[in-house]
Amino acid sequence: ILFKLYLIKTNKECILVKRINDSERLSSYIMNHELNHYMHSNLQEISTLQSFEKNEHLIQSGEISDFLYFLVEGTVIVYSYASDTQNICINYASAMMPLGEASSLWGIEPKSSVKAATKCICICISLATYRNTLQQDVLFLQNTCRLLSTRLNTSITVANSLAESFDMRLAKFILENQKNDIFTFQLTTCAAILNVSYRHLLRIIMQFREKDILEKFGNSYIIRDLNALKNLANYDY
Repeated sequence: ILFKLYLIKTNKECILVKRINDSERLSSYIMNHELNHYMHSNLQEISTLQSFEKNEHLIQSGEISDFLYFLVEGTVIVYSYASDTQNICINYASAMMPLGEASSLWGIEPKSSVKAATKCICICISLATYRNTLQQDVLFLQNTCRLLSTRLNTSITVANSLAESFDMRLAKFILENQKNDIFTFQLTTCAAILNVSYRHLLRIIMQFREKDILEKFGNSYIIRDLNALKNLANYDY
């Protein structure tokens, strides 16, 4: 695989972007995530692959992105500034998720930032070249409207959840992200998403372990008492 490095200058920093020159890999991502059904335009012809390291920004608050992204590997955090020293996670996204469709696509400065929580791979469309193409693509616009409706509801849910106890929020998060009763989510990322300190997260997980709700297994946690976790989450999973 060949890589091409180039700099994007913003008002806040110079971002070193790694472009992946691999048409077969690009085609594979498009096929596996069924992205050709997302728009009438030929995504293979108008897009490239880019790689982002953990903690690198894809989108910065107040700066219109040069690209529309489709996240195909990794996890990103969408956050805003509560103060000069504190960020609040608004949402998080894993593959497959478009990024930049709410603001950058329309040339509007975004009010939140998007940062890689893990190493990420994105399919990228240059907005300088294809903004008009996307804005005229009816299927793309229909899917974008559906996505924005989902995100609006998610944002309301996140806002409401901040009034809940952390035990309840963590129980919900584990249930939503477990697979076959195994929770493998990276805890530092989990803490950032749930807007708590890493130390506090570990403290509550230890309480779950002491109650035999969770059992540590390597870097993962096995759910030993699913009913107890549901009761803590206080909803019908």
